[in-house]
Amino acid sequence: MVREKWMGEHKKEQCLKRQREATEHGISLSIEVTLNEKSSKRFISVYEPKVSYYSRLARVFAYYDIKCNSWHCPCSKPRMSCLHKYIAKWHLFQTNRELFKRVKSTEDSEEFKIGNTKDTNWSESDSVRKETLYPPKGDGLVKMVTYLYHKKRIPAILPTEVCAPPDFHNFPKHLIPAETSCSLCPGIVPLTDPVLISSKAKIVTFYGTVEGVATYCKQCELCGQVYRFQEWSGGLHNFNDHIILSIHLCLFLRNSLQNHTSIGNAIDILELTTNQKFPKRDCLLHGYLHFEALSAHEYNYSCIRCGFHPPVVVMDLHKKGVFSMPASEIEETPTDYDGKVNVEDFWESVDLEMISRGFVKSNCQNPFVVKPNYHNWAPWIGSHTRKSSAVLNTEFAKIPQVQEPEEASDIFVTEDRLCGELTNLKVAALRKLVKNCGLSPKGSKMDLILRLRNQMQNRATYDKIFQKVWGASGQLCIPFNIC
Repeated sequence: MVREKWMGEHKKEQCLKRQREATEHGISLSIEVTLNEKSSKRFISVYEPKVSYYSRLARVFAYYDIKCNSWHCPCSKPRMSCLHKYIAKWHLFQTNRELFKRVKSTEDSEEFKIGNTKDTNWSESDSVRKETLYPPKGDGLVKMVTYLYHKKRIPAILPTEVCAPPDFHNFPKHLIPAETSCSLCPGIVPLTDPVLISSKAKIVTFYGTVEGVATYCKQCELCGQVYRFQEWSGGLHNFNDHIILSIHLCLFLRNSLQNHTSIGNAIDILELTTNQKFPKRDCLLHGYLHFEALSAHEYNYSCIRCGFHPPVVVMDLHKKGVFSMPASEIEETPTDYDGKVNVEDFWESVDLEMISRGFVKSNCQNPFVVKPNYHNWAPWIGSHTRKSSAVLNTEFAKIPQVQEPEEASDIFVTEDRLCGELTNLKVAALRKLVKNCGLSPKGSKMDLILRLRNQMQNRATYDKIFQKVWGASGQLCIPFNIC
């Protein structure tokens, strides 16, 4: 321990002196006591010859908290060293050497000692460059995101202790992956030692943020698969290894949306209530979507009168699910496309895109990005309502057929439909169109439309109005239901 700088020569002499005293009295210097096998704390009973309020039986209980990486003893303050802590550390060094292994850092090119009495203790060492290990890129990113989606799903019904408000002062300071062997390689292939990703991560809770949290990753040296902390059982959800959301906060944001309160407004309310500054809204929004993408939702919605199979379904327009984009940027549908889309595959691709946002800074680097197109976009229909995973997508039929100018006479659009589209134009654009047609731009909007309707008997005026409504802007409003 002295050679590896876990204690100095002076503390070594004190520990040996206390050991000799215990031997003379026929008493064990240190004994490990197991109170709960699932507990993350290691309790060591240490001999103390001086009777005091904390050692009435000539013994002192010192313990090490693995999750928080901290030592505690009743004779001293939490971050103060004492002889009992050093003896307990000496005992664990002999019986559980795994607690004292070094962790390579990808952030500061140094190594972190997990078992140190203080929160951090850094020493010079060779490092593994961050860009070569984490975050993964290319096929490594695809494998890691797919692993999280299939192996780290959050159940639809969470235990009560996970949903409860967490103890703000009892969060772990070191988030290490729970995996010890590779799940992809045959047999038992051990993973590397934990590698530090960031020592400045934040846990965002309903009551504020907890700073100074360290996140780690592991790697399989055989296949290169990378693992990170993604355990929901502790009440935490890891978004991007720098922002960790509490499950309680995620459920609060979900309930806020279901009660017509946006994520931004919900965070504003928390900031005003707690008088603390929260991370950026976009980051928290993506973190929440990351949580929902990993959640295994149960969709049991049905009509209270017709059940899962109503004879008629009326879908209302959702403005947040509709966007405008140039029709020329949309890929053409395949010639053999029959309008059928696999709804499960499509929405799984949307989930994978949201999960991968925790590893990339922009969609330019995202291999799972879902681009709008007519032949790979599906509405959400519950599994109890649809007959199979194949659903019908008729949006491709709305693609305008691009025709040459000489074929313009063959376009069949009724005057009534064209007049209906004129009502959607703004008054300023309508007046400009009327003026270009050689008519008076004065009067109400309806007066302008009537003048244009009378002039539609002229083919030149009809073509000019048609080009203004459909051709001049070059854009088409495409109603994609993404909700």
